[in-house]
Amino acid sequence: MSAALHRTGAILAALLLTVCPLAAAQDQVADDEAAAAGEAETPVDAPVQRVFIRSAADSGALAQQYPHLAVWLEPEDAPRVLGLVERETTARPSGALLILAGEGQSANDGLLEGLRSRLSKAGWAVMTLGLEQPSPSLQIARERRASEPASGEEDTEAVEPVMIDVNDQAARDLLEAHREALDGRLAAAVAWFTEREYQQVVLVGVGRGADDVRAFLPEAPAAVRRAAWIAADFGGQSPADIVGAAEDGQGVPVLDLYSSRGASPPARLAAFRRSGVRSYEAQAVPVPERPAGRDAGIIANRLLGWLSPD
Repeated sequence: MSAALHRTGAILAALLLTVCPLAAAQDQVADDEAAAAGEAETPVDAPVQRVFIRSAADSGALAQQYPHLAVWLEPEDAPRVLGLVERETTARPSGALLILAGEGQSANDGLLEGLRSRLSKAGWAVMTLGLEQPSPSLQIARERRASEPASGEEDTEAVEPVMIDVNDQAARDLLEAHREALDGRLAAAVAWFTEREYQQVVLVGVGRGADDVRAFLPEAPAAVRRAAWIAADFGGQSPADIVGAAEDGQGVPVLDLYSSRGASPPARLAAFRRSGVRSYEAQAVPVPERPAGRDAGIIANRLLGWLSPD
């Protein structure tokens, strides 16, 4: 009896050794087929969608904290963006102001909050938009652009045509995509005002946001009548490039409010004077190079003085 049981156990063990590898092989084949089917559904050359600008992490919290001010904009082919709006408190509106924060500042940064409150009481509808910190890849792309020869300069050592570095082209593509996303954000904000029949919109940029406003002007809608830069940061661009871009801005008058506490006036001031651009005006303001909420009063007064009719 024990011998028969021993033989039966041996046969069962042999069957298990035979069946298990077969089942494992069948499972592997099924996995391979599923993977192949998944690859077939997604073409190899399908474009990869990359979002270069997304809503700041605190946008949802701000919308809940200030529901009476929150407006969600819907830029074309881009994520929605939070704007905080205070309508004018006067019977007749003077117009609309769109203020873009500096990088890393929310739509309710202290300076923006102070400007929004003061300017709305003076008869202007004011929308503030935050601006996220740049991603590491965008920072690298900016550094690569900054290392390129300035406009009009040539590499005297190059005697033969050189193929474009793939990394350089990728950096340009990233910068272009970032610019298009920002332009879409500003265009959506301007459209929000024009849909509510505001006859004129003034664009205001703080810090790096001033460069984004400057770059948007050549494509801005006709409703954009003026623009202002507050403590502008142009990312190391040459004065000649800044002047040239301003000349392309459809002749929109620009107010450049710069800190009088800097080591020296910005080099762009002399470049604008030499160029004879009449639509440009510069004013030194006694605020830090990175103004904060406590500086909102003096900056608002300068803006209102410039915006007031002669």
